[in-house]
Amino acid sequence: MYRYSGDQSIVQLLLLTDALRRHGAKEVDLVIPYFPGARQDRVCNQGEPLSVKVYADLINQQHYRQVRLFDPHSDVVVALLNHSVVIKNYQFVKDVLIEIGSDVVLISPDAGSNKKIFDLSNQLGGLEVVRADKLRDVRNGAIIGTEVFCGDLSGKTAVIIDDICAGGRTFIELAKKLKEKNCDQIFLVVSHYEGGAQQDKLMSSGIDAVYTTNSLHDFSAPPFLNVKDIWQYVLTQGEIK
Repeated sequence: MYRYSGDQSIVQLLLLTDALRRHGAKEVDLVIPYFPGARQDRVCNQGEPLSVKVYADLINQQHYRQVRLFDPHSDVVVALLNHSVVIKNYQFVKDVLIEIGSDVVLISPDAGSNKKIFDLSNQLGGLEVVRADKLRDVRNGAIIGTEVFCGDLSGKTAVIIDDICAGGRTFIELAKKLKEKNCDQIFLVVSHYEGGAQQDKLMSSGIDAVYTTNSLHDFSAPPFLNVKDIWQYVLTQGEIK
């Protein structure tokens, strides 16, 4: 089991793999909850690297028997990685929803998340899904518009589902729009929390709490940030229990 914590940990992984093979290991499996470079899975501007392929090539060169990933950012990661096994976020989200309670509507934050959220809804018994979308300037990553495609949400608890929280701007702007729809409460559920988001801005946007895992690193979490142990999810196939 390996947890990415910066590029130095990639080198540590390669050294450990070499040591295992020199010690006689014939087959080596890798469990890597958060795949590095996953958010840069396309080249938007001339001169940029395709970071996800660089990391995937390094992993592929090790010839692991199996590489297990938790809720990868996109199908590009899976396509580039040999012998990959995807662990869905189904059980993680179910555990969170048990804590949150009833009258929940799932929020898909952008067009790229729609398929995953509708699949998740089916696994959870057909929970209502509300679609949202954002317009982003690919030159600098800035969000220049957000829209939520639904009517009034009075009495509802909105649960935004996504794989990664980086700076948090997507969720801040989305929460503001959801507040305009009169949601009673708003929760953010993300599989991977990079730690760069300003929690005071997340709270002031209307988000009541964030649920995540320690897929990247351990947190000394305040009450606003609820962290579940990643290892209980990556060692299963991702089915709902």
